[in-house]
Amino acid sequence: MEEYRGKKVEMEVMGRDVNWKGVMKPYPRRKIVMPNGDEMIVRSITVDEVEKAADALHPKCLVHRDLFDMITHELCAELYLWKIGRPMWGCMPGSHFCLVGEVEDEIIGASNGVLSSPETGNSLHTVAIKEGLQIGAQLWGCKLEHYFDVLGIKELHAAAESYRGGTELFQTFGFEEHTDKVVHFGTSPMQRLTKRQWERIRPGKITGKRI
Repeated sequence: MEEYRGKKVEMEVMGRDVNWKGVMKPYPRRKIVMPNGDEMIVRSITVDEVEKAADALHPKCLVHRDLFDMITHELCAELYLWKIGRPMWGCMPGSHFCLVGEVEDEIIGASNGVLSSPETGNSLHTVAIKEGLQIGAQLWGCKLEHYFDVLGIKELHAAAESYRGGTELFQTFGFEEHTDKVVHFGTSPMQRLTKRQWERIRPGKITGKRI
């Protein structure tokens, strides 16, 4: 049962009985040299950094093309749900994580996700604040590394909310489309990547080095 405006309502939330503090781990920092020569550091943020990340993402809320505005608003909402301890997309807030890319302490992109179980990841959103530098693709690769190599999931479920995301990310990373299945967003088709597939494509999708 969850409370909404003073009323008790039934909500299906996955992973209620999981000790998420024992499952979740921070992403080991990675340094990536971008096409313009800047060094981007990819790292996990904590709930104490939600407002900093949301402030950095705000300009993208005003970009009304390629669904940047909608996706950025959703990412910011998920960050605040995480901060106040509310479930999101049917998953527990304790299973949420967010990676950011920074150049000299300036956040230039973010990518977040949740887990519905210790074995199943549910991808959320990726936003590049600066365009033309492959920031989104780099953060996406780091997010998959975090899911499979750090958190140890066996499969990842995702949904392409934009044509650009579906073609530039899901297709190039080898996701399988399941037209008969509904993803955590409540939409279909579900896109799925297994650990076996990830291990096959990983060498060409992760750049930079751990620091």
